[in-house]
Amino acid sequence: MMPVSFLRTTLYLILLVAYAGCAIAQPGNSGTASLKKKEQKVLAEARSELNLGKFEQATQMLNGLIDRNPAMTDLYYLRAMSNDGAGKLTAAISDLRKGMSFSPEDQGRAQKELGDILMKDGQFDEAIMAYQAYQTSLSGSTRPERLEKAGELVEKARVAKALAERPVPFAPVPVPGGINTKEHLEYFPNLSVDGKRMILTRRVDGNQEDFYLSERQEDGSWSVAQPLDGVNTEFNEGAQTITADGTYLVFTVCNRPDGAGSCDLYFAEKEEVGWTRAQNLGPTINTRDYEAQPSISADGQLLFFSSNRPGGRGNTDLYVSGRLPNGSWSAPVNLGATINTLGRDQYPFWAADGKTLFFTSSGHPGLGGDDLFRAELQPDNAWGKPLNLGYPINTAGDETNLFVALGGSTAYFSKGLRDPETGKIDVDIYQFDLPEELRPASATYAEARITDAKTGKRLAATVRLRPTDQSAPATIRRTGGDGYFLTVLPAGKDYALTVDEPGYLFYSKRFSLAEGFTQTDPYQLEIALEPIAEAVATGGTEADGSTAFKNVLFESGSTTLLPVSFDELDRLAELLTKVDALRVEIGGHTDDVGGDATNLQLSEGRAASVKSYLIEQGIDENRITTTGYGESKPVAPNDTEEGRAKNRRTTFKLEE
Repeated sequence: MMPVSFLRTTLYLILLVAYAGCAIAQPGNSGTASLKKKEQKVLAEARSELNLGKFEQATQMLNGLIDRNPAMTDLYYLRAMSNDGAGKLTAAISDLRKGMSFSPEDQGRAQKELGDILMKDGQFDEAIMAYQAYQTSLSGSTRPERLEKAGELVEKARVAKALAERPVPFAPVPVPGGINTKEHLEYFPNLSVDGKRMILTRRVDGNQEDFYLSERQEDGSWSVAQPLDGVNTEFNEGAQTITADGTYLVFTVCNRPDGAGSCDLYFAEKEEVGWTRAQNLGPTINTRDYEAQPSISADGQLLFFSSNRPGGRGNTDLYVSGRLPNGSWSAPVNLGATINTLGRDQYPFWAADGKTLFFTSSGHPGLGGDDLFRAELQPDNAWGKPLNLGYPINTAGDETNLFVALGGSTAYFSKGLRDPETGKIDVDIYQFDLPEELRPASATYAEARITDAKTGKRLAATVRLRPTDQSAPATIRRTGGDGYFLTVLPAGKDYALTVDEPGYLFYSKRFSLAEGFTQTDPYQLEIALEPIAEAVATGGTEADGSTAFKNVLFESGSTTLLPVSFDELDRLAELLTKVDALRVEIGGHTDDVGGDATNLQLSEGRAASVKSYLIEQGIDENRITTTGYGESKPVAPNDTEEGRAKNRRTTFKLEE
């Protein structure tokens, strides 16, 4: 699960070595066939070092060969590839041009490679010219797809130039404290919803991949990262994602004996005694091919990942699967042509706002390598056009995973830097302020603890939560025995909440996250459920013993129920169905705006609408009575809008 740029390096060099050894070999002195026997042996050793990524050693061997054969084209091409691998782009460009100078009659393919390295070096005008020269060299080709590909390279270089000319603010800094090390590689950061804990992947001694956990300190720095107990094994675990409540971890493992393919997705669940044993997500998700880089939604209901399974558009595509009621996952769905390209589309990150996807792609127009993009899910569930995050967030190299914290303003990513002396690449975790125009909508979280109102004992219960504007479906979760519930919510909306458990009166509440709640100041609730017998005996909070519905709402000046009302009314219908000895009185109330008679009529009509809905749910109409009180029973002064809003209510009173 090493960042893909590292995994690609070896394959890239193998192809380039083969290319330099035969595909661009020229007649006469440009090829390597005329080398002496001892020199042929040195050349073979240089190629071997290249395959192993030992660029400095390969360059030294090639230096000696070039000193003795200063006009041999292929040697310069090979050294260019070695310098490119070592990150010495200026030297690589010089070698390519030197080699081309000895073979001016046939250098089309070399122009393509020159364009690639110029792109990495940010010389976009020069890259455009190199790609155009490559395009010209193919004008007589019998394979039109090659000419088309060359045209795409020219256009990509033009796009890269345009992006580089419009830089975005970008000032990454290594995360402070004990996360990054000089000895190991750190990547794939994943923060808890409160921003106080980070799970990361660490490649220890360049070999073993495991998860580590770090805690944010009071001064903002991070503690020395410690192994994540209960999840790490002798296999390589990497590319993890976790639900907002910290209880469900999905991650990638490659070449595990119980795996289905090269890399599979596994999960582990956190219980009171620790993490469960990792389990394969099964054949619905995993295939004989490659599944990796998961990103789970905060509520654990959506799982995004990359795969090269058959049926995709390109090298790797992005997919999404939904959580089923039994806890398993639905068949994955390809995210489609708007997101996926003929290239590599990978590293998905599903933001906390529930509509913004960040990912990397080599197929969308960018700066040359794998660039970071963002796309938004539209109201009609179609994807908007992906937006390149811009230069210098993206470079001509490969960008990998991005994590955006709950507030939407701070992003984390892993970045590799090469030591100029040793050639070793050190990968660390960085953070930066995401430019405002690239941010997902801000989000916060709500958490609640549910107890028995009489005994104080913690209760398992069913929680339903949805925006009052119905802009998203209800989140339905079952708490554990500790009664704890946590969910991430986009800020700036009002929400309707219901909590119920057999034997207890359901709880309801409406609250606003329009302002005042942040990642560091979430919405918190202590919910005490009353046993039904207690609730009937003591009555509700109103003077007449009734209880006000919190989320039963109507169209303005109308008796028509808004859809947000149904969750709460369904809870009442379930209660009446399970306890058939209960009867209910529905009361309608208004503020004092308008005439007495009009208000009385409106209140009667609204109570009647509630009764009709309950009857539709199978409740015997003889168990339901209604009364319209108009403006006669205010619970707050009518001289403010806040007070009038409290008086516009519908109530229920249970009786045996």
